[in-house]
Amino acid sequence: MGGSVMAKDLSNTDLLLGIDIGTQGVKCIAIDSKGTVKASQYIEHKCIYPCLDRVEADMWQNWWLNPVIAIQKLLHSDGISPEAIKGIGISGLYPAFGPTDFAGKPLANAILYSDNRSYQEVFEVNEKQNLKLTSEELTPKLIWFLRHEPELAKQMAMFFDSMHYLIYKLTGAYVQDTQTTGLWGAIYESPTASWREDVCAKFGIPVHILPKVFPPATIVGSVHVSAAEETGLMIGTPVIAGLPDLTASMISVGTVFKDETCAYYGSAGLVPVLKDNLLDGILKPYPIAEKGLTAQDGYIYDYPAYCLSVGDAVRWFRDQFGQLELIKELENGGKSAYWQLDQLAKSVSPGSNGLMLLPYFQGQRSPWFDPYASGVYFGMTQSHTRNHLYRAILESFGYMLRHGLEEFYPNGHSLTRLVATGGGAKSPLWRQIVSDITGLYQEYVPDAEGAIGAAYVAGIALGWYKDFDPLRNDWVIVEDTTEPNLTVKHIYDQYFNVFRELNRALSPVYRLHHQTGENLDKENL
Repeated sequence: MGGSVMAKDLSNTDLLLGIDIGTQGVKCIAIDSKGTVKASQYIEHKCIYPCLDRVEADMWQNWWLNPVIAIQKLLHSDGISPEAIKGIGISGLYPAFGPTDFAGKPLANAILYSDNRSYQEVFEVNEKQNLKLTSEELTPKLIWFLRHEPELAKQMAMFFDSMHYLIYKLTGAYVQDTQTTGLWGAIYESPTASWREDVCAKFGIPVHILPKVFPPATIVGSVHVSAAEETGLMIGTPVIAGLPDLTASMISVGTVFKDETCAYYGSAGLVPVLKDNLLDGILKPYPIAEKGLTAQDGYIYDYPAYCLSVGDAVRWFRDQFGQLELIKELENGGKSAYWQLDQLAKSVSPGSNGLMLLPYFQGQRSPWFDPYASGVYFGMTQSHTRNHLYRAILESFGYMLRHGLEEFYPNGHSLTRLVATGGGAKSPLWRQIVSDITGLYQEYVPDAEGAIGAAYVAGIALGWYKDFDPLRNDWVIVEDTTEPNLTVKHIYDQYFNVFRELNRALSPVYRLHHQTGENLDKENL
């Protein structure tokens, strides 16, 4: 219950600062010990797409300057006292690879999780280590950089993802957290939080450039003088080791126990299923991991369903075909463009009159890895309208989620709780579509933010909380529960069979692996 909060030791003005650096922007939140958000700021930023299959970020702008702006606005515009902030928790997008020199100056743009350039390194690591990595993981990206950018690699002294670059800039600490590093693949041994030097040597990775690793709820440093001058924060404010934005988001909605999950309606769409209590995952190296196991086999999550571009597809449609809605949004009191598009989609019957989308705009991650997959609208006729095209995008997330669950759990899943989160979850229509397709109940927790989860973990590190009970019992408010409409589900069952077979028919990875048993590489595609 709420007794886990040591409120008697805290002033009513004591605050935690949570910062979440996402793909599309940075969110900064000041929150008190009872979970009341006192102030928040959001700074939008963009990705860089230099060519096909490559996705980058300006790490200096997105991972340092924008957080500084957000912190400054929080302190000045919202009137938050720097002295009131007792600890800082930082979460962010992952895996990402941002190389720097010895002084922390970026040598190149950061390579993001959705970038597919390292697919050959993925195949090589999987073959040599008997793993099942995808282009998602960091280790293949690191190997690619060492091989393809040798001059820059000679200058590289450190490399970062989003949250750990900000931690470095605030404290000078070059660190990683056990949650994020556990997803790098091949070179990290979770039970001992140590590097596998034999595997590093095999792939030419210099061990001396690898950071120290700590559980997320560990204070790894404090705000130093120059960072305090730039941000307005107090010198000496404690900063924790950081954590992935997904973990922070799950904490913010209270999904922290085995077999609980969230449906994340973000830039990417995914369903991570907890295999153990998340409290262990933020306090110590993950105990059940074994040498060489992949994220799928040895990490605290299973990832049965994961698409890189579900939310991106929605935004793409808005930007390319929703000009009228965008104009109305700008009008005084106008509804958001997404709300307006939802109203159009409501006019379309379930199944979009046979129109279907494979939502793989940036390759496919689940239920199999296919870096060459692309988006496909299928079944289009002259009777289809813009309304059908948009509803088909919303339905694709439900189909993808169900497909992943059925492939990953052929004998049935044991999910005990599913919470809808992410920006897209604000749409009651989208939540209903997903529940109707999957047959799953979804709880909806509004105002859930990765920054809130990061702040709470900072509170655990400071000793404010000993577990997640205060958050689950007092902070998390379930606004709505979406129940599947079984009548509509019967309609979607037939369309889902088409989606599944279409996915298989168009995927060379599926044909090679499931029909011939061959491994995927560039030559046999």
